[in-house]
Amino acid sequence: MKVCRAVLRAVFLVALLVLVPTAVAACGGDETSDESQSIVFIASNADNGIAVTGPPTAESGRTEISLNNESEKAADLQLLRVEGDHSADEVAAALTGATRGQPLPDWFFAGGGVGLTGPGESQTVTQILEPGTYYAFDTNSRTTSPELGSELTVSGDPSDQTLEADATVSAFEYDFKADGLTTGDNEVLFENTGSQPHHVIYAPIVGDATRSEIEKAIREDQAQPPIDLENERATAVLDSGGRQLVDLDFAEPGRYALLCFVSDRQGGPPHAFKGMIAEVDVE
Repeated sequence: MKVCRAVLRAVFLVALLVLVPTAVAACGGDETSDESQSIVFIASNADNGIAVTGPPTAESGRTEISLNNESEKAADLQLLRVEGDHSADEVAAALTGATRGQPLPDWFFAGGGVGLTGPGESQTVTQILEPGTYYAFDTNSRTTSPELGSELTVSGDPSDQTLEADATVSAFEYDFKADGLTTGDNEVLFENTGSQPHHVIYAPIVGDATRSEIEKAIREDQAQPPIDLENERATAVLDSGGRQLVDLDFAEPGRYALLCFVSDRQGGPPHAFKGMIAEVDVE
């Protein structure tokens, strides 16, 4: 996964991958229950970047994942699930490669998380956590030193719980499908129905700009593409089959662009360069 250009870089890094735990989790009941456990992650200032801390363990199942940003800069919480025995050093190296559009290791999977969160602010998403080992980093600072991340072990059985919302945004190769979005704060089921990792960045479209004009501006690395960069938002990255409930705020009615700047698992350019740019009308 790789960031497209300097102007959008901070937001697009939200899309990378990785998972960090933070406060303690209360078990969420049986597999069919709608109850959730809660995990709180803390982003704080460190000498060489933003450190993310959290609890070492949690239970599988429906989980409310919060990021409290106590640092002086915007930060995100990206989840990464690893298969097999891999150290924080290996995870940090794989993440660095991901930012440069390099292939992802076959043991490295996007696991969701919380999008870019301003200093002093907090955000919460809801996911079904499956058993396994996760690592977490803030990717917005673009510093992936192993000591800045943390490890979470999720124990228990695979969950059969589900997530539902009135509004949905689906990402796949190489497009989006959105339904039910309205002006204001929306609880949205964001899901990856494709085979590659994806996220969504959304921003108001400026004037009468067309989708092709937006794509052309991004390809040409224009400093001011025809989208409102001051009001863009982003989710975390999900691998194939991933789903989470997120709050997406469409402050004003109008036309919005949906974009993905993650790369294929095999590496290469960000998906927006492959035409993964959609337009939605929010009423």
